[in-house]
Amino acid sequence: MSRDRRPIPAAVGALALAGVLGGCGLIGQPQNKSAELSEWFTVTSPVFRDGRDLPPRYGCTTYPGGGGKTPPLRWSGTPAGTKSFAIVMDDPDGSSGAYVHWVIAGIDGTVNELVEGARLDRTVEGLTTGKKAGYAPPCPPKGERHRYRFTIYALDDPAPFQNGAALKDSLPAIAEHTIGRGRITGNFGGEQAR
Repeated sequence: MSRDRRPIPAAVGALALAGVLGGCGLIGQPQNKSAELSEWFTVTSPVFRDGRDLPPRYGCTTYPGGGGKTPPLRWSGTPAGTKSFAIVMDDPDGSSGAYVHWVIAGIDGTVNELVEGARLDRTVEGLTTGKKAGYAPPCPPKGERHRYRFTIYALDDPAPFQNGAALKDSLPAIAEHTIGRGRITGNFGGEQAR
């Protein structure tokens, strides 16, 4: 469960998210107290705890048991005025900086969970760092253990970008419409590799 209460200035938050989630994504010290975003909500999963290992079936097929499915996620305590949700899954431990594995938006604002391997209607998916739309499962290099952050954004817009949008477009659009967020982080890799 992640309930950090670190404030974010809107402009700085947009730049941080647009900068491919440098550091911790939308987390930073406020430079303008009136622009703080303090609406954090809780994200959990029935299959892993925050900061613990993701089960092998959620990794890529390079790993024993890897099935490449999205893990189930649940969230609660979202702010009033939420019209939709977006999810960004990234790996902050990539050799070239944060690697974005999934960008999805347009999840209805009344939804509060995703089931394992969810295929969602009426959503839009942006391109990943690998320039493909859709979910790219955790797949760190053999012997490396990486963190995978599932950040859920509550948005004041039904879907702020188009299908296939590049990261330079999708991430700033999410940042611009964020009214709250929550995060859960799972670890993957290391001894799990063949």
